[in-house]
Amino acid sequence: HLLSRRQRQMCIRDRKNRETANIKLNYPNNQTYSFPLQGGDGNYEISCDKPEIIETKMISSCDISIKALALGEAIITVRDQSGNTLDIHVIVDYYTDNYIVSKQDILLTGDLKDSEKQTIKEKALATIPVKTGGGYKFIYTDAEIARGKVLVYQEKFGDKAIEGSFERKSNEIENEQWGTRHIISFDLTLPEQPKRTFIISEYIPSSRTSPIVLMAFFEDLKKTFTIDYPTVEQVYTEQVLTVPSHLYY
Repeated sequence: HLLSRRQRQMCIRDRKNRETANIKLNYPNNQTYSFPLQGGDGNYEISCDKPEIIETKMISSCDISIKALALGEAIITVRDQSGNTLDIHVIVDYYTDNYIVSKQDILLTGDLKDSEKQTIKEKALATIPVKTGGGYKFIYTDAEIARGKVLVYQEKFGDKAIEGSFERKSNEIENEQWGTRHIISFDLTLPEQPKRTFIISEYIPSSRTSPIVLMAFFEDLKKTFTIDYPTVEQVYTEQVLTVPSHLYY
């Protein structure tokens, strides 16, 4: 996962005091990051207070390497011979995807009466596990297989959550309307609920009012309604998504 320019370049100022920098790394991740050091008198030495969490060393006279070994926090201290010091605060955590549901909608097609459409819409919307303002946090505890823990915030994102598991998959599907498409889906397993699959794709509202591309979770519910409504063609719930800001220092 990419780091900002400020994170890649560590600067020790000639003030004979302590400067600080912050880095966030993802775990598990076998990648080793290198950082050039600038400032000070150029004669650097480093130490780490938690070597079981962070492996770090000088790889040249002005470059250090940092590798995450375990979850947690550590301080890397860089000193020069003139008494200048840089403390690098490193946080190692699982990679997460966060989604807030900003709107709910239904994609419904078929030869249906208006009253049937309304009934299907109401029943389909009731199956969505979160309200508007709620959302999902996907915590990748197994980066190799793209699976882990999911927190489902039913009322408000960040409040009390239902905990389950998920696996993210990449597939190609055939659809009469879309043709062959490459899709990303999330298989969710939640307590006392059947497994459900959310496909993430572009949301196209009936009247586009913004040039911003919106993404949504789509869940296919056609099988739920075909017995009572044999002329139904498509029934998808749509959870329009926004992503909380991630701040890097």
